[in-house]
Amino acid sequence: MEEKLVFRAQCYDCPQNLMYTRNDHRDRPLTNLLAGGVGGLCSIVVGQPLDMIKVKLQTMTPTICKTTGTRSYPYSGGVDCLVKTVKSEGVLSLFRGMSGLALFALPRSALMFYANSVGRNMLHKPCDGQRKHTVTQILFGGVFSQLLIAPTLVSPMERIKVLLQTDPHSHPGQMACLKHIIRTEGLVGLSKGSFLTLCRDVPGFCTFFLTYEKLRTLLMKEGSQQLNLFQTAIIGGIAGILAWSVSIPADGLKSRYQAAPGQSSVLNILRTLRAHGGLFQLYRGAGVVLIRAGPTNAAFFVGYEWTIRCLGGS
Repeated sequence: MEEKLVFRAQCYDCPQNLMYTRNDHRDRPLTNLLAGGVGGLCSIVVGQPLDMIKVKLQTMTPTICKTTGTRSYPYSGGVDCLVKTVKSEGVLSLFRGMSGLALFALPRSALMFYANSVGRNMLHKPCDGQRKHTVTQILFGGVFSQLLIAPTLVSPMERIKVLLQTDPHSHPGQMACLKHIIRTEGLVGLSKGSFLTLCRDVPGFCTFFLTYEKLRTLLMKEGSQQLNLFQTAIIGGIAGILAWSVSIPADGLKSRYQAAPGQSSVLNILRTLRAHGGLFQLYRGAGVVLIRAGPTNAAFFVGYEWTIRCLGGS
């Protein structure tokens, strides 16, 4: 039997000294670094095809008939977009940009969960022992992780991905797209949309982490010492769907802004949206987003929890 180290903690904010153990791997930043990377790779494989459809729906522009003035869009919905994309570009086009995403998926997810763990531990008092994380700790960890990751890794990666998905014939690959951005816009072009990425990811991932931890705690109270992978997949999928429900408007605006050529502004994009159907256009592709969020985040947390168990965690 593995021997557990037991510590006695004294905290003057607590009514009494508490005995607690430090054996929960999910609180260790280095464990989260590895588990988050594995979860990220699992989610990429499952979610990339639907992500392609999502971006195409978000960034499509209407064709206006000169005689009648009616607007028509290239795709009537997610299924129509999927069928037309496969017919015109092939099945492999659904995975366009995946190699670049996979290259960044591991460091992004790994560093996000590492920073999230560090953020939670910053507010963790020694006398808390193995008590479940408070809402404040969970939210702070979510904000702390996104402030570090979203502008430095996520935004540049998604700028390249959006351009590849919306204008595939102009860029033969990730490196060609990267060189094009630097040549035409400079290094600042890679940071285009960073603030909108934060507006999407801070509330989204706070919802994501809070939902998962609360549902996990609720199921653990039912008497199970360890959730099975099916339960993990279910609550991971629910967490992902709720998180994207919060993030959809900012994500739609971000995709349009990153795909827009030249020195476009967010205000100009919003004015165009109002003129072409209203701000409800930001929810275009929401069905695909939510359908994708379930299995993608289910796969993420299965990979995350499986890695923690392999490392000997609970």
